[in-house]
Amino acid sequence: MKFINIITIFLLSSFAQSESSNNFNNKNILESVDAKMNNDAFKAFALSAIIPGLGQFYNKNYKRGFAYLSFEIINWSKRSKYLDKGDEFVVQYKDFANEHWKFDRWIRDINLIANPDHPVNSVMLDPDGNFFYPWNDSHHIEFYLDGYLRRTNDSNGDNWFENTYKTVCNEAINNFQECTNTDEFVNIDGSPAVVTKDHHFYEGIGKYDLFFAGWDDTQYGECDQSTIDQYGSCSYILLTNNTENAYTDNKIYYQYELRDKANKNYDIAENALTFIFINHAISMLDAFIVNLVSNKSSINYMTQPLYDNNIKLNGLEISIVW
Repeated sequence: MKFINIITIFLLSSFAQSESSNNFNNKNILESVDAKMNNDAFKAFALSAIIPGLGQFYNKNYKRGFAYLSFEIINWSKRSKYLDKGDEFVVQYKDFANEHWKFDRWIRDINLIANPDHPVNSVMLDPDGNFFYPWNDSHHIEFYLDGYLRRTNDSNGDNWFENTYKTVCNEAINNFQECTNTDEFVNIDGSPAVVTKDHHFYEGIGKYDLFFAGWDDTQYGECDQSTIDQYGSCSYILLTNNTENAYTDNKIYYQYELRDKANKNYDIAENALTFIFINHAISMLDAFIVNLVSNKSSINYMTQPLYDNNIKLNGLEISIVW
């Protein structure tokens, strides 16, 4: 939006005709200068949109240009560094999970945790006090068996896992025992089921107690004596984020030493990208305004906070009038 005040001076009528030509030429000159000023401002704006600092170089504000450009380079370098570090931890936690969490063990040992005397049984119960089996949960594991895609719940409209498990592991369910009759969960050729190990899988085995039984250090003889001395068992309950969860040493290491560090590095990389966007915006605005000011344009601006439905500040709207 632009406001231009044009003052027209009328001279004596005796000079009207001659001065009319001069006024017309002066008006063209003023409009030409004004257009050039606008073009210069928008050019500075566009240059900083491409690379922060270029608009400042265009305005001959070299120190500010170097500051914006340096900040840009630093944050791109920081983003690259922490993305690489995050990727390194992803490789580590995937390798660790593949070694220490097993699908066949999870199927075998689920019923052991259903025993009310098990150290972590209390965090595996529904509001009615009943044990929460895999088919009761919205979270699931996907796996391929003899070419068919199966899930451990019925979210795909298939109750195969529940029906099969209750059939072949009925005695184990009733007696809180290991289910050793697991031939139905291997391929016809004897090879194990192929688990879909995507982001949801690697998140789930560390985050949700549902998958606890798959860790390879849940029972006596599988953890350090120091763990038993401290917690009384290889499996124990800890309060994390105001919620009680089941843990083993391997699960804690996986979730808080590997996955947590991966996420923190990715968060730093994401913050660097946010600073990059902010740097672009400020450099663009700075180049635009400074150019107008240097050309002695009259500028007014208005700011208005932007709130969401919960009256939470989401941003700031800036309007510039010149």
